[in-house]
Amino acid sequence: MKIAVASGKGGTGKTSISASLVLARPRVLAVDLDVEEPNLSILLGCAETEALSVTMPSAKIDGSACVSCGTCAKACVFGAIAWLGGGIPVINESLCRGCGLCSRVCPPRAIFEEEQTVGEVRSGNCGGISFLEGRLRVGSVNTVHVIGETVKKAETLGVSDWVMDCPPGTACPVAASLRRADMALLVTEPTPFGRSDLEGMLELTADMKIPSALVINKTGIGNTSLEDLCGRFGVEILARFPFSRSAAESGARGESPFLTDAGWAETTRSLWSEIERRFS
Repeated sequence: MKIAVASGKGGTGKTSISASLVLARPRVLAVDLDVEEPNLSILLGCAETEALSVTMPSAKIDGSACVSCGTCAKACVFGAIAWLGGGIPVINESLCRGCGLCSRVCPPRAIFEEEQTVGEVRSGNCGGISFLEGRLRVGSVNTVHVIGETVKKAETLGVSDWVMDCPPGTACPVAASLRRADMALLVTEPTPFGRSDLEGMLELTADMKIPSALVINKTGIGNTSLEDLCGRFGVEILARFPFSRSAAESGARGESPFLTDAGWAETTRSLWSEIERRFS
C-alpha cells in the first residue's frame, strides 16, 4: 500500500505524522514529496548518501537563424516566449516546461533545447529505513517535474509499501503526489482554517477517486466540527492526536514525537491498525 499523507494547509503536523508512521513500521519506504521545503529527513534522523540531479529541457533561440516571425510565441501555451511583433523573441526559462513545441513549429529551426538542472533526488538510509527526498532547485518553478522524478526513483527500489509526505495545499504539486497513492491520509486540525482547507482536499481526492481518511491533529486547540464534512464525502476519522506541549517541543528540536511522547506513539500504532483494517 502506498499512503499519501497530505493536508490542505501547512502547519497541521503532516510531516510529524508521516515520520511517526515510518518509525512505527521501518520496513516502509519514506518518500518526501514536499520538494519546495523537504524536512522529513530531519524527523527521521536520516543522512543523505546519494544525490541525483533532476534535469529537464529548456528552449533556447539561435538569434542568427531567427527570422522574427513570432510563430514560437503564438504556439507557446505557457506564455514562456515574449514577442512584441518584431525582433528576436525572448524565452523566460522559469516558465518554459520543455514540451518542445516551439522547436517543432519554428520555420527556420532556430530554436533548440538544452538540459537544465531543476532539482535533485536524494536518497539515504537511517536505522534500516529507506528514504527518498525530492528537492527543488532554489529559483525553479518545476515542482511537478521534480515530484515525478522522485516517484520514478521510488518505483525502482522494489519496496511495495510507501509513506509519502506530500506538499500542502490543493494545487498541481499535490495532485502529482497523489497520483501514485492507494490511500490519502488527510491531516487537519479542528479550527476554522483547518476545516476550510480540508474541504478543498476532500474535493480534490474525490475528483481523483482516491480513497481518503482523516487524522485530526492538535485536538483541544479548537472545537470546529468536521463530522458533517466526513458525512458529505464519506470518509472516516482514523485517529485523533491531542495537542501536546511535549510533541511541539520535540518538533522544535527536530525530533519525531513518536520517539519522545508515549501517548503520541500509541496513537500512531492505533492509526496503523486502522489503516490496515481499511486494506484488509
